[in-house]
Amino acid sequence: MQNTKRVETGGQIIWHNTAVLPTVDPHFFEPDWHKSQGQLRGIAKGRGNAHFVHAGGYDLVLRPFRRGGLIGKINTDAFLRTGAARSRGYLEYTLLEWMHAQGFPVPVPVPVAARYVPRGLLYRADLVTQQIAGASPLADRLTQTALSYDVWSDIGRVVRQMHDLGVHHSDLNCRNILLDAQDKVCLIDFDKCWRRDQGSWQFANLARLRRSLDKERAKVPALYWAKGDWTAFTEGYEAKSV
Repeated sequence: MQNTKRVETGGQIIWHNTAVLPTVDPHFFEPDWHKSQGQLRGIAKGRGNAHFVHAGGYDLVLRPFRRGGLIGKINTDAFLRTGAARSRGYLEYTLLEWMHAQGFPVPVPVPVAARYVPRGLLYRADLVTQQIAGASPLADRLTQTALSYDVWSDIGRVVRQMHDLGVHHSDLNCRNILLDAQDKVCLIDFDKCWRRDQGSWQFANLARLRRSLDKERAKVPALYWAKGDWTAFTEGYEAKSV
């Protein structure tokens, strides 16, 4: 992807994919503006900072970056200012851009725009990506039906492909893995993710995913998730190729 343009306006810095958005103004990052234009389609379940909008003929996901944990109760969206090139939105935008440039064979969001808004020692950030059509979180699918060995194996192979590319997904869980209507595996939410050399972090990624599945089953006892599913996932991961 070679279509990114950098724009400075009103003290803000915006990067946008000109193939999707030829121009972009700061109001494009405001959910209330999209609502006033009749473009707001909803908010992601369980992820209240992700807004679905339809604009310019595209289905998009607008995500203002939010703080979590105890500090998030006091400071919802301001981060320590370390420069535009190290801002949350820009880093995720460029990682997604790089993954597409590498020809990563699995659907990941197309980066559309990122914004950096500095204020004194702090900054706010936003990211807009294309929505992956017809896909739903793995956790939601498991409340409806059991998945076949082949699907679990495909999920394992996809995670292995990401790891072989050197991408560390810092929050790999059963809500950041999507399945479309044909059970094709997709990956989302690359905030605070980065590229790194091969190492023990890969096993930590897998353990995090396993914990998320166990945690989901604790919340939903009827979840279609069994020991044999993880075996299929592991065999797919070890096989590498799709």
